[in-house]
Amino acid sequence: MPIPTTRVELTDSTRTAFDKLRAELDEARPDVGSLPCVDDWTVKDLLAVRSWWSEQVIAWIEAGRRGEVPATPAEGFRWRDTPRLNAEIVQAARGETYASVRARLEQGFLNVLTTIEQLDDRELLEAGVFAWAGRYPIARWISINTARQYTTARTMVRRALRERAAADRST
Repeated sequence: MPIPTTRVELTDSTRTAFDKLRAELDEARPDVGSLPCVDDWTVKDLLAVRSWWSEQVIAWIEAGRRGEVPATPAEGFRWRDTPRLNAEIVQAARGETYASVRARLEQGFLNVLTTIEQLDDRELLEAGVFAWAGRYPIARWISINTARQYTTARTMVRRALRERAAADRST
């Protein structure tokens, strides 16, 4: 998936990726949240991580608009610590229901679309506007933390559903 270079491309790729993930989840049985998905994560765990990253990219942008430089990816973490960060996100979401995580995912998606609309073209498409973003435009950060993650999540959910279907057929 190429990095979008226009507002329309970013909006379309984000919406398309999310709509496909949503459809996959909506078509699954109600117990999909507890389905083993990737490594030791369930579908709910995967969605909690995807929700967090959508929420976080918005928090970084909001901080940048206030003239702040947020800790990326999060306070106390470096990019090489992403697996540990994701594990902490999963642990923090253990007490949430699948419905709550799905609602967060939906709200995060809507917040991303709103943020894309609110950013002017310079903020969205030019590199160097926000110090925390380094040499990349915000559109790249949004794409990587939303559309790409929605696409990989859909792939993982589809695989888990196929594996469950195969197991159901063999019993």
